[in-house]
Amino acid sequence: MLNLTLTHGPRLSVVMEPSGCAVIGNRISREKPLGEPVSLSASRAQPRLELRLLHTLALDKSQQFLTTTKNSYKLSHARDSCPIVTYDYTCNPPNSYPEAHFHLHGEAVAIREMLDRCGRTKDKPDDLHFPVGWRRFRPCLEDLIEFCILEQLVVPHDGWQKALEESRRWFHKRQLQAAVRGDPEVAADALAKAGWRVTAAGAE
Repeated sequence: MLNLTLTHGPRLSVVMEPSGCAVIGNRISREKPLGEPVSLSASRAQPRLELRLLHTLALDKSQQFLTTTKNSYKLSHARDSCPIVTYDYTCNPPNSYPEAHFHLHGEAVAIREMLDRCGRTKDKPDDLHFPVGWRRFRPCLEDLIEFCILEQLVVPHDGWQKALEESRRWFHKRQLQAAVRGDPEVAADALAKAGWRVTAAGAE
């Protein structure tokens, strides 16, 4: 999807953690656990933006399906790697913050004023966790790529729409399947109301 929309040849690789989780990133290694950013440029011209992405995968509770336990997409200025916005997801985080959220970096006057008025004078705008979509309906990498293209921040490859939509459709399908497995009663009820005959395994 990246090569068909905005990039030229990022080298995604995998590092296995002692826990059994697989961490995926661009040119990631044990020596470079964060990997390297991906230049967002469909041409060979000097990129204006870059993207650092990381995915951590593990088997779910059933030990049958791979699931994302963490992912992070950080959009930055290419000239100095200064961050602009970060989308983060952590399944079952060890704190009270939402699983899926984003951070807005840099100066934000209205947010700065809000923090000051609420007594958080020592905090910065990027300390805030803006919730987005919960576990199953969180933004995906394709959304961030589309944002960069539609807002004319980058120049994409020809035919980027088809590649992006196909990739995003695949992601949404997998999320729907996981949501159905997590709440089969709701899925069965929706299907029954739509005219389907739904029978639980072993019921007949």
